[in-house]
Amino acid sequence: MSLFRTATATSLVVVFLTACSAPETTAGGNSVPVPPSAAPSALAASPPAPSAVPSSPQATPHNSVATGAPPGVRKPPGIPKTPTDIIKSPGWTEGWITRGGTGPCYGLADVDGKPYAVYSDAGTPLMKGAHVRVRLVPSELRINCGEGTQMQMEAVEQIP
Repeated sequence: MSLFRTATATSLVVVFLTACSAPETTAGGNSVPVPPSAAPSALAASPPAPSAVPSSPQATPHNSVATGAPPGVRKPPGIPKTPTDIIKSPGWTEGWITRGGTGPCYGLADVDGKPYAVYSDAGTPLMKGAHVRVRLVPSELRINCGEGTQMQMEAVEQIP
């Protein structure tokens, strides 16, 4: 063996033995070691030690988890009066024309691939494959324009 390996092994053994033989200390932990001179019967006869947990609700241990709602948060007053997630608001949708022509029915696939069956009585000529941005609203008419979600087109912009 080389001198370096021997010195390293010896220093590791010394460090290990020193750590194992160190005296017990209470460095801020919650447990308190029992002195070796105290017998079990002497411990039972002594009065219990005062609690280390603070009694005021403001001072909680650093590792505690709060329960309940955060301060300032109130419970909702009840069931909403109108639907909140069923009716989509009208808005602009970007996509490609899948069924073109001069109307009144068109096919549209948005950027996510969702198909729409679009109705418009404006007579706008749209070619299949055209990249467009359209303002869609839910269709109030009972017109079937093919496969997809039935929508009515209010406006259209061609994207170059």
